[in-house]
Amino acid sequence: MFRSVLFGLLSAVTVLCSTATYSADLKIASWNIGNLAGKPGIPLRGHARDEAEYQHIRDIVAKVAPDVIGLQEMGSFGSARAVLSNEYEIVFETRCLQNAKQCKEDVGDIFTAIAYRKSLGTPTEVQVPGLAVMHTSECAGEMPRPVRGGVGLEFDRNGKKVVILSVHLKASCKNNSAETSADQKDDCATLMKQVEVLLDWIKKERQAGKTVIVAGDFNRQLIDHNDNVAAKFKAADSGIRFEPTQRECWASFPNRGNAIISAANAKFPEIAAAGGRPLPYSPKSNSKIDYFVISGDGPLASPAAEQYPMGTEAKTTDFATDYLKTCAGTPNKFEDGSVLTFSEVEPSDHCPISMSLP
Repeated sequence: MFRSVLFGLLSAVTVLCSTATYSADLKIASWNIGNLAGKPGIPLRGHARDEAEYQHIRDIVAKVAPDVIGLQEMGSFGSARAVLSNEYEIVFETRCLQNAKQCKEDVGDIFTAIAYRKSLGTPTEVQVPGLAVMHTSECAGEMPRPVRGGVGLEFDRNGKKVVILSVHLKASCKNNSAETSADQKDDCATLMKQVEVLLDWIKKERQAGKTVIVAGDFNRQLIDHNDNVAAKFKAADSGIRFEPTQRECWASFPNRGNAIISAANAKFPEIAAAGGRPLPYSPKSNSKIDYFVISGDGPLASPAAEQYPMGTEAKTTDFATDYLKTCAGTPNKFEDGSVLTFSEVEPSDHCPISMSLP
């Protein structure tokens, strides 16, 4: 009897320590790994990787050593499990859980996920399916489709609730000028709808007394001067913060512009035939679109946040994978005649970001 009671008390203390009382900082990270399939050799949206690339991703995750990590552009549970150790539990957004394969296998789409160390106990799962708004393209005849939803975790840290949400907002609306572009205003309209959903969710969570950390790929340069989306966040919460503020992850990445142009001219002669010229894509354009958007009080006023410097580790594996097209499938030329031409960067064209929660 005494042994049973003692065992019960010890178990209760263990649960309390793992879920409610923390002496160490919580390391939070986020990474858009870029079209990651469930296993090597299988392409996801045209991007196939070998085992060495999967191992490279595992090595970077191990270096960052997060307790919680938001993941973007995952194909399925298999893709996340392929790069995370068994120390982590993985949670996916509702849209993936409800697809034809119930998120167990890739279906040619990308999804948002979040993972946490099992040693943290059992946090509360958070789903924000409202972020998966319907996107209507400017191209006539294309069916509307849902974009990415949000998925998160709620922790009780020393009696205070903290919710961490992993997100991936609509691409192609990185700055104010895109909002009036004929080719991008449809993307911007979708992103703005997602922002409104996100702001409403943050407001409700803050009213409930929670600290909110939204982690992920916002596809928006929020720390640029006078950014319209950043202004929306600031209007909702004047104390909201966008971290990290220093962006040096691609500073040492080699300029492959000439190689990309040469490869594109050889692979896509239709660009020159249309009177255009390849404009090399660089991952440096993604250097300021991944963030922690933080709404909270106290020690979070100056979080220790950084961007992993992946420039020396990354390499271009395919110099010409595709180019920007019109609705008719022809080269989509900018006013100066350039046509944005894409290349493939390993292990990702995004750098991980991380922060410490006291």
